[in-house]
Amino acid sequence: MKKLQKTSLLVCITILVLFGSAGVIAYWPAISQMLESAMSSSSDTAQIGADPFSYDPPVPSYVRDLHPKYSIQAELHTSDAKISGKMTIEFDNPKSKDLRLYIYDYLWNRMTVKSIRYKDKPLSFERSTSMVTMANPFGSEVRGAVSVEFENPVPRRGTRFGVKDDIWTLTTWYPMLGSQNQAGKWYDPPLRIDYGDPFVYHYADYDVSFISPQGYNWVSSWGRGVSTPLDGSRQQVRYQGKKLLNFALVGSPLYHVETVKLGQNLSVDIASVDKGNVERIKTIAQSVFPTYADWYGELPYPHVSIAETSTGTTYAMEYANLAIFKRDMYQRNLIDHWLPHEIAHLWWYNSVATLEASHGWLDEGLVEISVSHYLQNRYGAQSATGLLDEYRRDGQRLRERYPTGKLEKPLQQFATEEEFHWTWYSRGALLFDNLRRQIGDDAYKRFLHRVQQNYHGSVIGAEHLDQALGQTLRGEAVYFRTYTKVPNTTAFGPVQLEPYVTTIVNGMSYYPQIPARITNQTGYIPLREIGERMGLAIEWSKEKQMIKVQGNGREVYLKEGEPTAIVDGQKLDLGKPVLSIKERTMVPMTFFKQAIGYETEYDAQQRTVKMVTRKATGKAAE
Repeated sequence: MKKLQKTSLLVCITILVLFGSAGVIAYWPAISQMLESAMSSSSDTAQIGADPFSYDPPVPSYVRDLHPKYSIQAELHTSDAKISGKMTIEFDNPKSKDLRLYIYDYLWNRMTVKSIRYKDKPLSFERSTSMVTMANPFGSEVRGAVSVEFENPVPRRGTRFGVKDDIWTLTTWYPMLGSQNQAGKWYDPPLRIDYGDPFVYHYADYDVSFISPQGYNWVSSWGRGVSTPLDGSRQQVRYQGKKLLNFALVGSPLYHVETVKLGQNLSVDIASVDKGNVERIKTIAQSVFPTYADWYGELPYPHVSIAETSTGTTYAMEYANLAIFKRDMYQRNLIDHWLPHEIAHLWWYNSVATLEASHGWLDEGLVEISVSHYLQNRYGAQSATGLLDEYRRDGQRLRERYPTGKLEKPLQQFATEEEFHWTWYSRGALLFDNLRRQIGDDAYKRFLHRVQQNYHGSVIGAEHLDQALGQTLRGEAVYFRTYTKVPNTTAFGPVQLEPYVTTIVNGMSYYPQIPARITNQTGYIPLREIGERMGLAIEWSKEKQMIKVQGNGREVYLKEGEPTAIVDGQKLDLGKPVLSIKERTMVPMTFFKQAIGYETEYDAQQRTVKMVTRKATGKAAE
């Protein structure tokens, strides 16, 4: 047995002896502290890998991964305020009748798709408001590529995509491969509204060559890139990025850019027209990044950027590996809230994404509660408590003015921007803070570290969070799937947890595909997997329309939903009904002792059931 396995076993036994099966959530902070101390010599990856109950595969991403790769050659024409570009997108054949590209432009400022080609042959296509559709030309090919020529005018405004005071904010500036769900259905891209960024993105690799006038300094979704001078007083910067949600650039001939190393593998590019502001941004960044790495794990990218735009531009924005804010935020020290907010989006939106139009509570709630972690780390508990009190006041206003609303409400259905902010930002933050207070800081951190590890590069929702939470708490957890759907008048309650039970068969620990568990205060064991391991023959009796179990000299019939079994023709009351959990027949622990005659002993304190394939003696198992 490896050293890590021995450590894990000793830790688990110690925890179970001390705390038992009752009051798991109440005692979780103490359990969490013990586990962290005992495992401190191991990496996060090793801890999760050593957990016998973490083997369930991650819940699939909301976006089917077609493994796209973008090769883009583009040029910014500053005098005309436009981008001209050619690009090739290579991706897995979705086997759908059509292919789709998303165009995230403004209705009053349209991007032009000039041509689309496949193997040097032109493809006919149709353009709707936010989408380009064409027949799928890939046939039986496993992967294919389409080439697109486009031109995009840059608004001379302080919009999310635009130029103001010679600072160019280039976001969603090129056509993007459409996104499918796991069933192969294309998402319809949500329409842009006055606030929020509701688009559906697809993680991809990028090779971007971007031409601009010499003297322009750029920060991007993948660092500073490699710059090459060109004729005509131009420069080309090449970026080669991996697993990016999108690719954005912010640049200006006025920018001062400083790169700082924060953490072992992370470089942060900071851009401002004012050197003094660079220092102020750096001070915040040097506090924020280590704080968030502690709560969420190291950011799994080598480069990120912070860009300060001009006054009168969009308030603050998140794009892939980019935190963007406007210069107005120095007033009333708003930067000390909104820059940490946007930096937190580098984890929640960027590293792990969601469907913003419908599940925006996930990233906005997490990044708002992140600000409280930053404030506590930098200024102390009183500052963090003050922010949480603001969220609670917003929650009260939300209950009074929008009582029937809920967190899982589509962006386009909010009545006002006020309702939007109070719901996704303030109530969303309280959703996560309520969980943190229940399970304690240590378990909460391990939960979010696990989300990062399981779902980096995925688009997730409530069920993904619940799975990671259950793996952290060693059971089947339901929290986010419940409280994101309740009305605003309903308070957040406890985690609903079905604790897992360790099964020991003939002295050896065994972890079935569906773990034994405590359900409705009763221990349940998967019948077929454990039964067959103990030498039982299990089959479906068509004649009796019941499950037939044979072994240890007995013949037993039972049925899901029934609390009785027929043992050698005699009726036996099991005390609790046979259940179906995840399409597996689960029997009360008493079944193996009373119906089959195997020795069965359940230790409620250690949450362990021991079963031995010899005739049972003594009273029935609890």
